[in-house]
Amino acid sequence: MAKSGIKILAETPGTGPVLKKGDRVRLQFDIQLNRGDFVAKDRDEILTVGARHLIAGFRYGLEGMRVGGMRQFRASPHLCYRDEELQGIPKNAVLVFNIKSVELMG
Repeated sequence: MAKSGIKILAETPGTGPVLKKGDRVRLQFDIQLNRGDFVAKDRDEILTVGARHLIAGFRYGLEGMRVGGMRQFRASPHLCYRDEELQGIPKNAVLVFNIKSVELMG
């Protein structure tokens, strides 16, 4: 079950292990504003699950994903940047994440 403020829009379960806090994982992802404008597109990064430098919406949206899976979810502003305005992201923006969990990095 997703945390409050996270709405899973689509999911293809993976066949690998469930991601857990502290796992280093290679992800491919896009992040969009709810209206469709891209904030990040075609990113391929190695991230640590649960890392505090990730916004809460990203961290919580990864919970329960399996390696090899794909998930699209929407995160409410209180889990993103709230009333902060950043380059390309307006205040109180709802963000949509499209994430593919590619591999654990050991």
